[in-house]
Amino acid sequence: MTYIISVIVIFFACTVGATVGLGGGVIIKPVLDSMSFCTVDIVNFISSCAVFAMSISSIIRHKIQKTKFDKKIALLVSLGAVIGGYLGNRLFNLAVSSFSNSRTVVIIQAILIMLFVGFAVFYINKKNAKTFHVKNPVGVIMTGLALGALNSFLGIGGGPINITVLFLMFSLMVKEGAVYSICVVFFCQLSNLITLFATNKFAPYKDYALIVVLGLIAAVIGGLCGSTLNKKLSEKTVKVIFTCVMGLVFAINVYNVVGGLI
Repeated sequence: MTYIISVIVIFFACTVGATVGLGGGVIIKPVLDSMSFCTVDIVNFISSCAVFAMSISSIIRHKIQKTKFDKKIALLVSLGAVIGGYLGNRLFNLAVSSFSNSRTVVIIQAILIMLFVGFAVFYINKKNAKTFHVKNPVGVIMTGLALGALNSFLGIGGGPINITVLFLMFSLMVKEGAVYSICVVFFCQLSNLITLFATNKFAPYKDYALIVVLGLIAAVIGGLCGSTLNKKLSEKTVKVIFTCVMGLVFAINVYNVVGGLI
């Protein structure tokens, strides 16, 4: 039953994620944490695999639909995401090894996600919000690096951080920024998975192979559905979906923090 619920969560999260550029992990991570059926590193791995698969299907869909975007910005921000993904993964492993109780890491992640979600909803919906038009290659790469590191450490694969920072740094609207956000998600998670493969640390995840495989299938289907919706929905509708989902995510993370402290 746990696996069925997890797969449904992954499908829903990746559909919504591909629609508004959230990556899906911002929903998957806190929901699976709240179910408490495995450790925080297992949850991070399942979430990473799901959003990686979603990002691939979403990118393919955007390619087929010939979605227009600035290839230079996408390339540079993706380069930064690869480096950031590796650094974020190292930071996460350090945090896990530093605390005897893995729930402590869950609480830290939940609090950080809540802060980012709250800021994202406020900033995205703020009228005449201040934005920058970063064009310098170094600035674009550093933006991708910061996003990749945060996404990897939090195990959310994008989420409100991507959309908000892309809006702030490159003056991209939510719908337009979804494409770049998916690129960051892809390269960040690719960096994570390559690191795991290179260090041969897949052993702890063998018992969860079934949920990973089913999650990959659900994520691919969700990514295809979401990227199609992104193309059809208006900017206003995408923004409303973004805000509603962020409210749900905030509530789930409050639950995880309270549950971890009790």
